[in-house]
Amino acid sequence: MKNGLTLLICLMLLFAAGCSNNTAPPAAAATEPSNDATSVKIDVDLTEFSKTMMIAMIDSIYTTPDEYIGKTIKMGGKYSSVYYSDINQRFHYVLFSDEESCCSYGFIFEYDGAYPDDYPEEDADIAVSGIFGSGEALGQKYHYLAVDDDDIVILN
Repeated sequence: MKNGLTLLICLMLLFAAGCSNNTAPPAAAATEPSNDATSVKIDVDLTEFSKTMMIAMIDSIYTTPDEYIGKTIKMGGKYSSVYYSDINQRFHYVLFSDEESCCSYGFIFEYDGAYPDDYPEEDADIAVSGIFGSGEALGQKYHYLAVDDDDIVILN
């Protein structure tokens, strides 16, 4: 079991963070911030930046996460999900690749929809906006966006 958890953490770090400082995936016990989609103001709109600036902003967010907790962040990218049987949970991501396509950057996002019916297809171009939050899973601190169904937009 320990090897499975170690593999899970390594895969999540590689997949979700690419070259950034992202940490472990969310778990059911995480504390989610509240989100009112009808009146949410976007504090950080990453969709307005070039890839280089998005990478810099994501790095800033993960380097100084306490400055962003509770703020609404919007990001566009590809939808991806991964199911981990060891912990019986699926994790959802909005990711984009850098110019060389060597690294993926983005966020885990949490959403109460039923999978797969309420989620985009794998690799769909999406934009999500959600409140930046943190929790702990598998002994590691992680960060995520808490989104409502109105806050996931399929772009293609």
